[in-house]
Amino acid sequence: MKKVLLFVVLGIVASALMVSCSKGPSDTSDSKSQPDDGKTVEGPRVAYSSVGDPNPWFLAFSAELEKEAEKRGFNFRVTHAQAKVEKQIADVEDIVVQKPDYLVLGPVETKGSADALRIAKKAGVPVIVVNRDIDGIAGEDFVTKIYSDFEWIGEKMCELVHDAFPADAKEIKVVELHGTAGGGNTIGMQKGLRKKMEAYPNMKIVSSQPGNFDRATAMKAMENIIQSGVEFDAVVGHFDEESIGAIQALKADGKKTGSNPAEGEIIVVGNGGTKDGLKAVKAGLYHNIVSVTPYYAGQVFDAIEAHAKGEELPEYIRVDDIVINKENIDEHMASGF
Repeated sequence: MKKVLLFVVLGIVASALMVSCSKGPSDTSDSKSQPDDGKTVEGPRVAYSSVGDPNPWFLAFSAELEKEAEKRGFNFRVTHAQAKVEKQIADVEDIVVQKPDYLVLGPVETKGSADALRIAKKAGVPVIVVNRDIDGIAGEDFVTKIYSDFEWIGEKMCELVHDAFPADAKEIKVVELHGTAGGGNTIGMQKGLRKKMEAYPNMKIVSSQPGNFDRATAMKAMENIIQSGVEFDAVVGHFDEESIGAIQALKADGKKTGSNPAEGEIIVVGNGGTKDGLKAVKAGLYHNIVSVTPYYAGQVFDAIEAHAKGEELPEYIRVDDIVINKENIDEHMASGF
């Protein structure tokens, strides 16, 4: 009987050892880039704090950073702030505890996100600012800033609206559906739009409402503007999602959008380069898009590698953008995000 019990106990112990040996180490895939072969990347560690709302731009940019990090052998992780400053600050606090070699920061707000710079600086983690502006001093609070020139984009959108009308147009009334208040991109586009409008005395903004870079929000704002009885000839959206929301609201009200104001079409201009935005240009519903490309991960990692070598970087590195219209839409359709 004792021998039987001994064999039973030994069997249980052996089984337990086999189960224990079959288990791997704790999953750390949330903080490391994992290549296809499943091996953890052991290169320089880079963390990205993203604005992280459902906007397709941020999804595309995060994906580009991840691909570029893997290609160059970097250990990469990303956190998503859900467009909330408080969460971004908490995310950065967690990130710096892990002592990454670099923090790539996409600020939710120009002022509110500046606390993230102070947290990283105290922890000795150099910061590359991306996507939009932030309050801080280059060389002290961050290494460099890399993003589109949003003031130029605002000026360009104004110019595109103006040029869609005859030179002798007496008045061009514009509705602006702007991005999230406090964001560097929103601030830049509003400034550029108004600055350029000073050169066109016949243009004026008759309503400026928040679209928050969101289609449903912009659609509702446009519906409210239509119901208010405000007369307008054009719409400037701070992103494709806002422009498309406006187009949908205008269509539901029986209004036409396009590129010919002489035929009563409302001119809609915006920026981005989303798949839906490009389709709307192709269909003749969306007059022009000023691209705001998310495909500049190479510039970000070039800056990181240059700084790591001790090279001096400029305070601001511009990401170049272009105008997309009916004439060149076919060559850009594949780049939609």
